[in-house]
Parts: sequence; C-alpha cells; structure tokens
Amino acid sequence: MASMPKFSTVISWLIYSVPIYIFVLNPLLQQVVPKPVSSLWDANYASDDWDDSAPGLNLTDDSFISPEDGVPLNCAGEPAGYKVHLLSRTPLILYIENFLSDEEADHLVDTSLNKYTPSIVYDGFTERVDPNKRLSDRALLDRDDTVRCLEDRARAFQGWRPHLYIERMWAQRYNASGHYRHHYDWTGSLARGGDRLSTFMVYLAADCEGGGTNFPRLQMPAGKQWCRFLECEDEQSEAEGGAGEGWDRATSKKDGITFKPIKGNAVFWENLRPDGTGYTETWHAAYPVTSGTKVGLNIWSWYQPPKRRR
Repeated sequence: MASMPKFSTVISWLIYSVPIYIFVLNPLLQQVVPKPVSSLWDANYASDDWDDSAPGLNLTDDSFISPEDGVPLNCAGEPAGYKVHLLSRTPLILYIENFLSDEEADHLVDTSLNKYTPSIVYDGFTERVDPNKRLSDRALLDRDDTVRCLEDRARAFQGWRPHLYIERMWAQRYNASGHYRHHYDWTGSLARGGDRLSTFMVYLAADCEGGGTNFPRLQMPAGKQWCRFLECEDEQSEAEGGAGEGWDRATSKKDGITFKPIKGNAVFWENLRPDGTGYTETWHAAYPVTSGTKVGLNIWSWYQPPKRRR
C-alpha cells in the first residue's frame, strides 16, 4: 500500500502551485473560457482595475468604428426635432419620427450612388454573397459633415454611454424582390471582446411597395395610432401577402409586427441584455420589395468592454 505524502511535502506542493495557477493557468483559462459579463454598465468598470483611457480598439483608417476625434461639427439641415414613441420596454424598442430631415436623407442617398456592391451575410466564420438569404446592395458612406452629425446624434440619443462606439455607416438599397431573411444584429461575442449593443434602422427612401421590417416575436401594440407606422390586419390583403415564395407562415406579415418604410423615420432597439446576452425578441427581417426601391441606413453601436489594467 502506497504511503501518504509527508505533511511538509503537501505544503511545498501548495506553495509552488499557487504562483503556477496565478501566472500560468488562470490567464490561459480566461482566454479559453472568458469570464461572463455581469452587467454592461457595472460600477466595477469605474474601479482602479479597469483602464478607461484605452478603448481597446484598433482604430486604423479602415476600422469599422467611427472614432470621436474632436473635430467641430457642421450640422446644417438637421431636423427641427423628432418624436419618440415607446413600443417595448424589454427589450427597449422605440419608433422615431423625423430622425432625419428630408435634406439629410436625400444627401445620403445621393452620396451612396456609384458605391454599391452586393450585400454579404456572415456566418460567424466567413463572409459571402447569398441572394437567397439577403438580396440587396450596400454602400459604405464617407464620413462627411452629415454622417458625422448623425453619428453624434446617435451617441446623444443613447446618453453618451461609456465604451460605446458608432460603427461606420452603410446605406442598404433594396430593388424589386430585394429582401433580408430573419436574423440578429448581435452575435453573442461580447465575452470574446465586443458586440452590437443597439441598432437604428433608418429609412432614407421609401418609393416602394412592400419592404417592411418584420419582428415576428413582438406583439402588436393595442393603440390604433400605431397603424400609422405598422402594418395592421385590416389593411388590404394584397399588402399582407407580399412576402413572396419561400417565406413560410413563420415569416407571414400577420405574425409579430411589421414596420412600414417611411422616409426619415427610424426604429431603434437594444440588442443586448444588461448581462451581455442577446434579446431573442430582436429576430427581424426586411420583407421583399414588390415594386420600386427602398433605401435604408444601418447605425450600429458597438459595445467594447474596457480592458483590465496590467
């Protein structure tokens, strides 16, 4: 029978294993199994353990983030004001009337011309063009005065939250049959570095039939006033039946809610819960355009947790 190790030997093992765990095993485990985020706005982020001075982003000229650089803004053509309507508290979903002025919307449509390329889908590993899932064109907008002022408006709307960055903006053009099947804007990647906290879906042009933005997991609000912005059941059946072939009952316009494309208006929603996990209620799609052209604008806010001080 094997003898038990001496007490002094056990103590020696413990003494040597503590620094090995602290300096070797623990850093490796944090990379393989990241610590879950307890709250996006945890007060602990303001402690001395976190470096608030460094954003932790690679802000190169081709970065997907639009950095705040302190350059004065020239915001000519801004809307006189916009109206906000609360549709849902959890997740937070707001409808915004006149988020953009006609002048701003027309400018963004004009500057997007001759820049469009086929839209891509991302499966977590690769980017590809898949017209069956997403049929549209997209154009990366230059950061001129109008775009920079809109970035500032999006930050202000959300209360200038710390560690929240506006992504570069893309115009999305949907011609006849253009669509984007149901998807999330969040990816569940917050524990690995960052994720999209919120989305503004802005309509730049809406000279079209069809093309509504559908949320099948949301409930229709009770007030008839919402029929100004949402497709209601008592509207003509032809409008309700425009989803096209291949869109089954789960994507029927009678399920959930569908926002009408209205120029200058926007839908805002939060993608992530306070603990960093995604809201499944934000599953959404761009229904097919049956005629004409719709141009949308995505304003995504990227949340990047601060890094621990070394």
